[in-house]
Amino acid sequence: MRQKILFLTLCALLFSTTPCFPQPKNEFSISAGFSQLKDEFNQGLVYNGPQISVQYQRNWLFEKWELRYKPKFACGLLFNRKMDVSNINFVPVDFSGIVTVFQKDGHTFRVGLNLATNYSYQMYSSQHMSNLFWYSEVGIAPCVEYTYQWKQSKIKLFVQNSLAGFVSRTESIGHYFYSFKFADFFVRPHQNMKFGSFDKYNHTNVSIEYFPNVSKKHSIVLGVAYIDYYFSKRFQTLNYYLQWKISF
Repeated sequence: MRQKILFLTLCALLFSTTPCFPQPKNEFSISAGFSQLKDEFNQGLVYNGPQISVQYQRNWLFEKWELRYKPKFACGLLFNRKMDVSNINFVPVDFSGIVTVFQKDGHTFRVGLNLATNYSYQMYSSQHMSNLFWYSEVGIAPCVEYTYQWKQSKIKLFVQNSLAGFVSRTESIGHYFYSFKFADFFVRPHQNMKFGSFDKYNHTNVSIEYFPNVSKKHSIVLGVAYIDYYFSKRFQTLNYYLQWKISF
């Protein structure tokens, strides 16, 4: 009995000190942005308008690398030429593995790889042939991150660009309908997926983050997200956003 107690005690001490079981860190953010959307399949019209998003991020810090999981939900109502489009963006899976390759005198350089699923839905309710449009992506993307800290302030530059993945989008328009069935949001976006790389689609994320005081655990982010799909009819989105983030 004493041997079992001693064994369990040693295991508890080992697991509590090993870097294989790090203490996770949580982050929550709210962002307000301006989105532009152009869909050649929809007469090539361009829509402009605001977009609001919320994002949760969980970080696991290891000795030399970091694992991040950051799902996101965003929505907006875009206007142009007295027409409106409801826009929803949902990112349920977004994992990044980041490795520190250089760290000295406040300068830190990290590289990593991202795996994410990205779903966008648009409803052009003002048009005669209204239809639920979608864009879905399951892709991998390398990323680079540079941070510099002086005293209690810090700045972070992050760049990520798609490498390859599977992409699907609306390819046909049916009759006029408003449909919010499970299949419209989770089955159809996984149909007719095509594999591609730089010759078929591009997804880029660039952001700069400023920490006024690292001990306060909050920061401000200015970012740009761009998607360009050109298998057949071209689909493009460009989103500028300002984000407030807090860690806990």
